[in-house]
Amino acid sequence: MRILQILHDRERGGVQTLAEILEHSLTPYGFVFETAYLFPRPGLNALAKAYHSLALAVRILRGGFDGLLAYQATASILVGAAGFLQGCRLRIVHQTCMPGETVWPVRLLDRVVGALGLYTANIANTSATWAEFSDYPTRYRRAMALIEHGLDPPVPTRGRDDTRRRFGLPHDKPLLLNVGRLVAQKNQDVLIRALGQLPGAHLAIAGDGIQAAGYRALGVSTRVADRLHLLGAVSSQDIADLYGAADLFVFPSRWETFGLAAVEAAMVGTPMVVADLPVLREVLSTTAQPPVAFVDPHDVEGWSDAIHAALAALPPRERTAEFARAVALKYGRQQMIERYVRLLRSLGADPGCAGVAQGASA
Repeated sequence: MRILQILHDRERGGVQTLAEILEHSLTPYGFVFETAYLFPRPGLNALAKAYHSLALAVRILRGGFDGLLAYQATASILVGAAGFLQGCRLRIVHQTCMPGETVWPVRLLDRVVGALGLYTANIANTSATWAEFSDYPTRYRRAMALIEHGLDPPVPTRGRDDTRRRFGLPHDKPLLLNVGRLVAQKNQDVLIRALGQLPGAHLAIAGDGIQAAGYRALGVSTRVADRLHLLGAVSSQDIADLYGAADLFVFPSRWETFGLAAVEAAMVGTPMVVADLPVLREVLSTTAQPPVAFVDPHDVEGWSDAIHAALAALPPRERTAEFARAVALKYGRQQMIERYVRLLRSLGADPGCAGVAQGASA
């Protein structure tokens, strides 16, 4: 069964990670994946975006795919409309952006396409994200399904000092770590400003994006450039090592639909200070007492105070290890894959997919 999955672009992030996990995990069940990128790079003008959207619509209409998966709003609209016209039965979309953060023309089109019943399944990855669609038309919400993200816990392979040495980070200073694209949503400028009130602490940010030059300039203007380490895009294994080498994970995003980096850091057992968002309170809630502080994402003073307090009273290893186990149990990769398999089977994804039934009963 041929599946075309569509991503906006090649930027690394939670969406890219989810797509890779689904392709790797569902292939043994009998699905053959092809991946398309709607836009070859970020920052295209409206005319270029329209051209690439039309080209992908034509590919869908000509492709003869059995299933279509989309991970962002513009791709979802294409999957719903072009996939319906092509006669593709499986038109599955994901809500990876809060409705209020989606530009209004795209948000309106998504609402119309969903209300027309053109999505076979419309997946939210947390209850907090699901709740954002409570005022959408009944027919739109009828296709919605809740499938929480799942992933394998990152496993550091290098020791703390080795990792810090590898990235040019001080071995004897408090180290704050943020993981995420350098874009406005991730809000890393709050951390850079707070760093000025945290003498001695260093901040490492693993990720790349359009804000990189601006953040370097902000580091200079706030006189923390010598304690700010913009690491750029790094491998998944390097990120796992950085989680293990950091004293504190810091995550001030303005919005998230899941917060994959925060969950990864929790699975390694890194204490954290994160934005006070309903979705982060949801995903980091466990029966274990979480070593987590929540702060208004825009309160620079609140961030410096919370980070200072967390560094002054780091939790014992036993507590962070218990928290790591609880989060890993809550968001295991296999649990997510089993939910996708059940969803696909419920939608009739069995012709030519014997592996789905066999794998689900194994």
